Amino acid sequence: MSSHRRIRATPFHARTAASNPFNRWAERNGFTLALDFGDAQEEALAARANVVLLDISWRSRVWFEGANAAECVSCLMTRDARRLQPGQSLKALWLNDDGDVRGAGGVARFAADRFLVASAAEDSAWFAQAARQFQTSFREVTEEQGGLALIGPFAKAVLDAAGLDADIELLSFRKLFWRGLDITLSRWGEHAGFEIWCDADDCLILWDRLMRAGAPFAIRAAGLAASDILDIEAGIPRPHRDYRPAIDGAPSGPLPASLGLESLIDDAHRTFNGAAAWRARKPASTALVGIEIDSETPASFVPLIHSGAVAGHTLTSVHSPALRRAIALAQVEKHLAVAGTAFSLVLPMSLDQAAAQPVAARVASLPFVKPADAL
Repeated sequence: MSSHRRIRATPFHARTAASNPFNRWAERNGFTLALDFGDAQEEALAARANVVLLDISWRSRVWFEGANAAECVSCLMTRDARRLQPGQSLKALWLNDDGDVRGAGGVARFAADRFLVASAAEDSAWFAQAARQFQTSFREVTEEQGGLALIGPFAKAVLDAAGLDADIELLSFRKLFWRGLDITLSRWGEHAGFEIWCDADDCLILWDRLMRAGAPFAIRAAGLAASDILDIEAGIPRPHRDYRPAIDGAPSGPLPASLGLESLIDDAHRTFNGAAAWRARKPASTALVGIEIDSETPASFVPLIHSGAVAGHTLTSVHSPALRRAIALAQVEKHLAVAGTAFSLVLPMSLDQAAAQPVAARVASLPFVKPADAL
């Protein structure tokens, strides 16, 4: 039997393929996605100046349902989902038994006994095992539905033009019947935008309606490369892109503090999985920072040198069109995690750069760039 991972197309593939002039694709969470629609840099800038449409169907979505669903989800998550009222959401982590980060995502309460967990990486086997222990129904719906994100200062204007009531706060969501389609409108993302979810069979209709409504606002599709640029500019680490989550079989994983994620842990919530181990662990020796590089060439996963010694390493690095330089997320020794701290690194060799090239870099405050305000 083949051990290769099955790669799936999203429900929007017919539209993204037609709009992908250079046929550039990438894989994320088992789905094939357009890497860009011609120019990732322009797409990232459009998210700050106008509005972009991104296919986010690759993000994992699972349901916990039943009388014990609230107890089950609260046991898994680092924040107490039992405190949510129907219609409310929160962001949280889930840890392994040793207190390392397995994943991060959003938890939405749709009813007293019904919760949705959405995340950038699936952990379905572990979730399903926990659901069985709590006699809770568990169902993965990632392939049953599709989702689009609208990001940019004109995102709300596009929804208004499309006839959707977009007056919802961050972390809120609303189920709507929209001209024959059942949709969920949410604000679970990190870029102050909106998400629209619908059944897979309705996805092409959703794409077309939003593109028509967005035409007066210069809407454009944005691919995975632009999405990563926006993430790094916002200081957001992602599993499998920036770190290996502590899934079963991993000898160890990242501590929440080493990823800048301790704010997603509620210290008053005492009973989540891995809580005792997390509290007993020594403090993380590294901290997440932003790094500005004195170059336009990104440098992912390279050592950072301070006073002649390795004192950290970069994670994902991109060229930021907003800052006109290369930037990176990085993990550095905690005492060096101060804005302005100087480092050096060596740019990766390439066909155009055949010799090692040391360049200066420095710690920058996160986020590098704040999301654009809605108009």
